[in-house]
Amino acid sequence: MRLLRHKSVWAPLLVATLLLAATARLFVWPTTDMVDRADAVVVFDGGRGERLHKARALMARNTAPTLVISAGRELDHDDADGLCSKPQEFEVVCFTPSPDTTRGEARAIAEIAQRRHWDDVALVTSTYHVSRARMLVERCYAGRLDVIAANPSSNPFHWVANLAHEWGGVVQAVIHEDC
Repeated sequence: MRLLRHKSVWAPLLVATLLLAATARLFVWPTTDMVDRADAVVVFDGGRGERLHKARALMARNTAPTLVISAGRELDHDDADGLCSKPQEFEVVCFTPSPDTTRGEARAIAEIAQRRHWDDVALVTSTYHVSRARMLVERCYAGRLDVIAANPSSNPFHWVANLAHEWGGVVQAVIHEDC
C-alpha cells in the first residue's frame, strides 16, 4: 500500500494510462463516418486487402460513380483485384502517390478532387489509420470527407506493428502541419 502512495509510481502509471487511452481512441476505436452518397470512394494503399474489400462493398451499394485507388507500395495497379486494369461497371482511377506516403496520398486526392470538381469524398482506410488519414486529407482537401474504417486482421503482431507506425506518423503529422 505504501508503494502506491509514492509519487514515483503514480507518474509512470498515469503516463501509461494516458498513452493507452489515446491509443484506444485514435487507433482502435477512431471516429468514423457513415456514407450514403459521395462523388468518389477513395482507397488508400495497404491494409492487406481489407480496404479494397470495404471499398468494393461501397461501390456495390452505388455509393459513388468513381472508385479511386492509391496503388503505391503494397498495391500494384494490376494487383488491385484487377480493378485498375479491367473494365468495371463504374469508373476506376488508379494512381501512385508521390511521395508514396499518406501525405502524398492526401495531396493527390486533393488534386484529383479539385480537377474533377468533387465536393464529397468517402475515404476507406484501415481502422488503425483512420485518425491520421483524416488529419492529413482534411489539410489538403476542402470538400466534405467521410472516413470509413476497414477492419484489419486481428493478428496481435500486425496490430502492434501498425500502432507503432501510426504513433510515429501522428507525431510527424503534428510536427509538420502542411498539406
